[in-house]
Amino acid sequence: MRVKISDIATIRTGLVIGRKKAQFDSVHKVAYKQVSLRCFGSSIKLDHTYIDEFILGEEAAPKYFTSEGDILVRLRSPNSAVYIEKQDEGLLINSLLSVIRIDKRVLDAKYVAYYINSNTAQRILKLDVSSTAIPMLRTKDLANLELILPSIEEQRKLVSLLDLAQKERELLSELIKEKEQLSETILETIIQQNKENK
Repeated sequence: MRVKISDIATIRTGLVIGRKKAQFDSVHKVAYKQVSLRCFGSSIKLDHTYIDEFILGEEAAPKYFTSEGDILVRLRSPNSAVYIEKQDEGLLINSLLSVIRIDKRVLDAKYVAYYINSNTAQRILKLDVSSTAIPMLRTKDLANLELILPSIEEQRKLVSLLDLAQKERELLSELIKEKEQLSETILETIIQQNKENK
């Protein structure tokens, strides 16, 4: 079965923070941790390394904060998605992102995040990106993205497999980094020993 994302989810953009930014002389200042565009990588996991702090001149509405099960999508190219885990709750969502909130009885949110990051969906989204100076995806185009909707059981099985593959990629990436560091250490040790022997 094929459905549009808008048929099974609500989609909205984040807060236009430029208008709400606290000024130097603002009486009321509220600091929030915010999802930046750099928090998006090659997986559906949010990269916490790049979470920013942002100070607003007023409190933001609850709808502009992440909740477990949300899917955030970059509106600026590349249009990748991340899945919000429990530990990612309460982060401010800015207007360069769309948040997708789904009916969990029908859909596994992780399945949707993986689907958006798939080559198939990415090819479709690239066609929809408006050609301005900075390529941007419109929320309307994201809402119209069609996805194949297997049963909820099949979605969960697929998510388990994709989670496992993602974990394996992360472990291999860590192993490569460790090997590179080891190689660098060995090289530096040899260079240092040769300097001392001269």
